[in-house]
Amino acid sequence: MTEQVPASVRYKELTALATTAAQKLRKHEKARAAGLSDEVAAGQQRKDAAAKELETFAAEVKTRWRIAVRLVWHEKWLKGPDMDAFPEPDHSAPRVTPEKSINRIQAAHLELREAVQKLHFGLLRRKKPPKDFPPPPDHTADSPAEPPA
Repeated sequence: MTEQVPASVRYKELTALATTAAQKLRKHEKARAAGLSDEVAAGQQRKDAAAKELETFAAEVKTRWRIAVRLVWHEKWLKGPDMDAFPEPDHSAPRVTPEKSINRIQAAHLELREAVQKLHFGLLRRKKPPKDFPPPPDHTADSPAEPPA
């Protein structure tokens, strides 16, 4: 026959099981919290790196814009009331990496520079560019050009 276990013994067994389960749960939660803490720290580092990259990219784009404005500043037909205003981003443009964008901006800048030089200092006009004509930018991808003062 089955022995009857007193209620006090059964209670002690159940509380021991519950205590063991709670301890295992706490241990598991601490390990998970540590893992999540590491993930959050890594995510914060990625976020900081992306913010720095965005800041560098924006500075490069603004520098290129200022140089482009200086290149065409003497073109009277191009002047408008907001010639100095920085244009708003084109959100309909295809998404590309910042490196690819910088390469495209550099290529467009060189095309603009060559076009302005041909217009002003081409074969018909044999004069040298003025001293204040902006020099060609440095094309190193790691160090963007400093903004002009």
